Parts: sequence; C-alpha cells; structure tokens
Amino acid sequence: MQTSVHPGLTVAEATARLARLGPNRLFTPAPVRFWAIAAEEIREPMILLLLGVGVLYSVWGGLGDAITIFVVILLLVAAEVGNEFRAKRAIGALGQLSEPKTRVRRAGQVITTETETVVQGDLLILAPGARVAADATLTYTINFSVDESTLTGESLPMEKSAGDVVYAGTVVVAGQGEGEATATGSATRLGQLAAQLGTVKPPKTPLQLAMKSLAKKLVWVAVSFSVVIPLIGIARGGDVRQMILTGLSLAFATIPEELPIIITMVLGLGAYRLSRQNFLVKRLRAAETLGDATIILTDKTGTLTESRMHVATVWPKDQEHTVLKAALGTVSPDVPDPLEKAVSERASTFGIVKPVGEILQLRHPSAGRRSKAVLWQLRDGSLRLHLSGAPEEIFDRCREVAATLREQLAEETAQGRRVVATATRTIDAHSADVPLEKLERDLDIAGLVALADPPRPGVKATLAQVARAGVRTLMVTGDHPATAAAIAREVGIAADRVLAGDEIDQLDDAQLAQVVQDVSVFARATPQHKYRLVQALQKNGEVVAVTGDGVNDALALKAADVGIAMGIKGTDVAKEAAQAILADDNYATLARGVFEGRHFFDNLRKGVNYYLAVKVGLIAIFLLPVVVGLPLPFSPIQIIVLELFMDLAASAGFVAEPAEADIARRQPRRARGPLIDGAALRTILFKGGLLFAAVMAAYAWANWRGLSTAQVQACAFAAWMIGHVALAVISRSDRDWISHHGLFTNRIMNLWAVTAVAFLLLAVYLPPLADALHFAWVAPTDLIVSMGLALLFVAPAELRKGFTSTGPQQTDPRASPAPRRRCVPD
Repeated sequence: MQTSVHPGLTVAEATARLARLGPNRLFTPAPVRFWAIAAEEIREPMILLLLGVGVLYSVWGGLGDAITIFVVILLLVAAEVGNEFRAKRAIGALGQLSEPKTRVRRAGQVITTETETVVQGDLLILAPGARVAADATLTYTINFSVDESTLTGESLPMEKSAGDVVYAGTVVVAGQGEGEATATGSATRLGQLAAQLGTVKPPKTPLQLAMKSLAKKLVWVAVSFSVVIPLIGIARGGDVRQMILTGLSLAFATIPEELPIIITMVLGLGAYRLSRQNFLVKRLRAAETLGDATIILTDKTGTLTESRMHVATVWPKDQEHTVLKAALGTVSPDVPDPLEKAVSERASTFGIVKPVGEILQLRHPSAGRRSKAVLWQLRDGSLRLHLSGAPEEIFDRCREVAATLREQLAEETAQGRRVVATATRTIDAHSADVPLEKLERDLDIAGLVALADPPRPGVKATLAQVARAGVRTLMVTGDHPATAAAIAREVGIAADRVLAGDEIDQLDDAQLAQVVQDVSVFARATPQHKYRLVQALQKNGEVVAVTGDGVNDALALKAADVGIAMGIKGTDVAKEAAQAILADDNYATLARGVFEGRHFFDNLRKGVNYYLAVKVGLIAIFLLPVVVGLPLPFSPIQIIVLELFMDLAASAGFVAEPAEADIARRQPRRARGPLIDGAALRTILFKGGLLFAAVMAAYAWANWRGLSTAQVQACAFAAWMIGHVALAVISRSDRDWISHHGLFTNRIMNLWAVTAVAFLLLAVYLPPLADALHFAWVAPTDLIVSMGLALLFVAPAELRKGFTSTGPQQTDPRASPAPRRRCVPD
C-alpha cells in the first residue's frame, strides 16, 4: 500500500484541539502544594508525638514556656515542610523532564512532540519500538503488528492492517504504519481502565524504606532514654515536675523525625540537579544505586561516538550510483535511523532518489537478523527486493561475492568504520505474496557503503577517569568485530580479544561469567546477548549500569541494577523499561551520573552520621548529671530550642555539600552495604562523645566559677551551639582537612552557622529572649571561654582525619576490592 500523503493537522488546528480537549494524559498528577505537604507532615506519627509533648509541656510548664515551645514546633515543622516541599517539587519535575515523545505528521512534516500534546485527528507515525500514544485507526501499514498484552494479556503480537484500530499503550513490534488518532487521554480504552485505579503514589526506594525502619527503631531508643533519665532523677530526689518536663523535652529533641526527610531531599534534589545535566532520572532508585556501579555496559554508536555518521567510501568506487540506489531502497520514509540519513544525504548529492512505487513487504532487523529487507512494486509493475545490513549476512544470501569486496570489507572495518552491504533481486510477479524469508536468496550484490562515526571528543579521557575510579567499561555493539576493536582502541578500551555474538552463543552461563572478567568488547551482539552479559556480570557480584535503545533491550535494562535508555535514539519501550534516560546519548554524561551518585551517597552518609552523633551527645549530656546527681546543663525549654538548629544542619546543610575532591578516584563502595555499619557507628559515638565532652567542660568551668544555674546553662548552651556548628563543619568530610575542602564552599551551611551563633548571642544578651529561654547575663569572658572549650574538645574530630586518611586517593572504608579493570587506555 502506498504511503499516506495526508499532510495531517496544521499547528493551529492541533493547538486549538489541545485547548478544547485537554492534554493526552491518563492521570493528571496532583500539584505539589506547600499546605498539602504541611497537612501530611503534621499527621506523621512522630510529628504527632512532638505535638503531644508540646501539649503535656503546656499543662506542666508555664504560659511563657508553652508559647515558646509551640513557636519552636511551628518553626521546626515549617523548616521540615519547606525541605520536603523542595524535594517533592524536584521529584515532580523529573517526571515532566522524562515525558515520552511521539512522532506525528503535521502540516506535511514529521515532527517529534510530547505525547500529552497529541490530539484527535493527529497522524501518528508508527515504527517498531514506538508506544502508541492514542487510540487510532490505521491508515497505512506494512507487515504491521502490535503487542496488546497491556490491555488483553495476550502475549503474541497482533497483526494489523489499514482500517484496523490500535490502542493507546500498545507497542509496535514490527513493520511500519500510520494511524489517525480517534481518542486521547481518559477517553482511550487504556484511559478508561486507568480511571479505575486512581492516583498511585511512587514506591519508596530500598534506602528510603530502610531509613524509615531505622527511624522507627531509634524512636524507641529516644523514648526509652526520655523515660529512664527522668526516673533516675526522681529516684535520686530530683523535682518530679522538672524531671517530667526534662523527659518530655528530651523526647522532643531526640526523636529522629528528620531521617526520612534527609533521604528524600538528598535523592530528590540531587536527581533533579543531575537531570538538568542531560541525565534524566525517572525513578529515585536509579539515583540511589548509580554511585555503586562497578560496571558500565555501554553501546558504541552515539554513546562513545558522535552519532554523526557520514559515508566515507562506497565500493566499488566506479559503481557508487548503483550501490547508493540499492541502499536507498531500504531507507525508511518517515523515521530513518542515523545510518539511513547518512546514505540519503550522500545519495542526494548525486541526485539519486529512492525507488518510486509501492512497498509490498518490509522486515526490520530483529530476532537475530542484522539486515533490513524491503519488497517494492515499481511503477512499471516489476518487483524488486532490496536488502541492506551486516555484510556477512548479506554475502550469505548472494549468488556470488568478489574476493576484492571481502578484502575491502576487512580494510574498512580495520579503520573503525561501520560497513553496510546492499543487494537486490528482481522477483517474479507471482511471488509478491511469498514471505520475505523465502525470497532473500540468490541476490545480486550491489556493493559496500562504509560509514565513519568518530569518537566523541573527550571520551577517551572520561573512560580513563572512570577506570581510575574502579569502574570497568564494557562496549557492546552490533558492528563487525574489526570495527568494534578499532573504535575500542581509539577510545582506550582494551581490545586484545573481541567476543562475537556467535561465540557468546557457544558459552554456557558459567563460562560466560568467567569470560566477562577479561573481555571488554563484544561485537555482532544482539539484545539477548546483552541480557546474558548483564546476568553474567551480576553473578560475579558486579553492580551493572547498562545502556540500551531497542525494543529487545528492555530485558537487559530491567535486569540491570541501573537501566539507562538512550534519549535520542531510544525507543519508547526502552525508555519505559529503564530507570533513567541519557538525554544526549553521551558516555561522558553517564560517567558524570556515576560520580554524582557517589556524591548523593556521601552527602546522605554525612548528614545522617552527624544527625545521629548530636543526638547521642545530647542523651549523654543529660544522662551523666542525672546519674551523679548534678544540676541539669539545660532547662527543658532550652532543649527544645536547640533541636531546631540540630535538624536544620543535617537536612539542609549537608544536602548542599559539594562533592569531595577524590570522588572520581575512589573505588566503589561495597554494593548494598548498610548506610550505618561498624565504622559509621564508631564515628557517630566518637563525635557524640566529643560534643558531650565539650558541653561538660563548659558546664564544669561555669560551676567552678560559682555562677548561678541560669548562667551555667547559658555557658553550656554556648558550648553546645559552637560545638555542634564546629562538628557540622568538620563532618563535611571524613578524609580531608577543613582547609582542603574549603571553609566557605557550602553557603547553606555557612548561613546556618552564622544564624546559630547570632541566635546564641541574642539568647544570652537580649533580655526578652533571655527571659523566655531562662538564661541569665554572662560575662563575655565566661562565654568566650565556654566557646573556646567547645572548639578545643571538638577538635579531635578534625585531628582524627590525619590517622584515618591515606591521602586523596583513599578508598571508602566499606569499599570492596577494586574490580579487575580492562578498560585502561592502551
């Protein structure tokens, strides 16, 4: 059947229909609203517990204290809601950035547009791998079939002809076609089914679930200490009312309600920043896992190379016109791939046009076939079959192939060029309905087309950088082994041995798992081969990030620890199966994503460790005085105030922390290792102990000076504020000195630190605030000594780096041994 010549809707018509009918969207995502998040946050069990503490405190405390505590609760909740609002808004934006695209014909031109802008009357251009954007009536098909399993559960593809209906959400698996959209959005068959589901919240990542579980466990620890400490105080003769208020305040300050928010902020905001750099994170799980990658299984064309194919040579040279004309017979009319575009551009310079007539049959590369076949009925009524693709496959179907042609193939592939052979055959008229598989024999070879696609600038340096970071790069391509080897050597991947697809087929799973430890280049590989490679690597304990673009790549993308679809050449099926999309198909962007993934985890670990360290310090500060029978370092209302500053540092300050200098030189951390392991626990206890010692030293100094209880508490509070600010700054890196990573490079933490110090001075020297917080005026020298003691006792956290750091290339203490690397530049 002849290709449709209908020009489609004009831009003005499409715009008007979109305004009238609404976007082509199954669900309208709920807007991210500050007050909705606030209402949800207040209903959280831990926040309700804090409010309960406030109510009880109001009953037992004075009116001024009650007002103060609810002001602090309001500020604390506002800060947490603000942080979560930022994170959720960023996560919502990720969905918009990765919205699917659809090809339509408008005003006679094939364009790519957002799927949600498709309207009734649009002409959908349908090719293998495309997800049908709307219910449509087919106007043109060639060997067309779709996978309708999403609607019917039927696993076998359904053949479709002009006049048949295709439904939104189904996938084109073979052939080409066009369809006029008849229903969009909720009016489609899929939309009617989806309406019954309602809005589904995105699932939590494993790390989010683990952190929520940890927070619930720590609640019991916090509550236990908040009960035990007052009971000990009462048993030692302390004031019952004061002890109960102290217990309530401790519960308020030590309950870890901030932990889940820290996770959301680090992953959400980090993933959004990365998405603005062409790495579109669809699911937070990808951001969580990316930094753990030990293997990158990457495509060649467009990822390691520029994807700017141009015809370098045509052989035989004296028959270039004939060869190009034969190759044009397999070029797609509406959605040519980069190779077909290069052939068309070269042919146009000679004024060569594609065959004129009707396409009767068409076969795309699939199911292990690396060639494309098109059967034309020309205007004179004759039938001609055109075949283009992998030379060795084309040669096997030709009657005779000159030795000089095979020699030229070897010469071109040795230069890293992609070579396509093309052949034709005149078919008898009565064979028009014979399947292509039976017609693809006894062809006449036309010649070879060699295409050059140079490596991307800087990709060799990026590969070397990734190798130094302990991440091995494997190249998987459908190209000839000699072409693959030449490009691999040019970009710096060791290609001493290239494993071809037929060789992979001869290996069982155990043998393949052994081979992938040493081989880094795989040629003539199919998506099934890529899937087996992913499984073999994972069997070896590797964390695999894999790129893919085709329909059948969905297997490998789903099996990978991080599946990454190509944004430019990727099919809709690949993009849906993947957890992230590489918008520019660039390996350098992928490498940047791995390092950003490490950055996410670093910041998360720093924030959580600091957060728990100050909680440990606070519990210890109250436990010792109660046990030995000394006055408490802080009054209940003061405990509540300092909680505000603790949470802000962990949730906002560490999220903004820049990446450490050695992030691209460290080995990967142990995959799936716990966030808080033995080393982290020791660090938490050590830093918590230092903060405890800092406050107790100032407390002892003030008591030795004979100051009043309110003055002693002011000195202890000063030591706490300065000590926990200094500890936060020190905790910005567990390896580098403060001077090395820059004292003023984290603006948010600097702002928090200045605010904390300013609040301290106001709390002590501004009478209304001092009265509200039960502080008494302290001589500046006493306050300075208290702050100095805090810095002195917290300093060992900085000095400890000299004993635990081995320099800028120190590996993470939880890192696994460096994987065997075969991608170091030759």
